[in-house]
Order: sequence, then structure tokens, then C-alpha cells
Amino acid sequence: MRQSILIAGIVVGIIASLFFFCATLIDWVQDYQTGVYAQNHFEVILETAAIVLYAYCGIRFLQLKVKL
Repeated sequence: MRQSILIAGIVVGIIASLFFFCATLIDWVQDYQTGVYAQNHFEVILETAAIVLYAYCGIRFLQLKVKL
């Protein structure tokens, strides 16, 4: 019983993380297209760094946990 709750929690966490990553990426593209980043260079640095860091952590996790 405990193991199934843990697995369900992990699956929900992964899906939620993927959803938020996609939402952030969509927001980044929309801000780029509308010119928000031309006005605020600090925002583009922070948002791009967050997206790159999240993608890097996801790739590292897959490399360490998934053996192909």
C-alpha cells in the first residue's frame, strides 16, 4: 500500500513538473515574440537560466536513473 502511494506521488510530481516546464517555455517564447525581453534584460537572463537549469537537471536525472 505504501509503495503504491509513493509511486503515485512520484508520477503526479513528474507530470506536474513537466506541465510547469512546458508552461514556462511557452511563456518564454511569448515574451520573446512580444518584445518583453528587449525592455528587461535581467528578466531574460533569469528565465533562460531557469529553463536551462531545469532541462539540465532532467537530463542528468535520466542519465543516472534510466539505464538504456
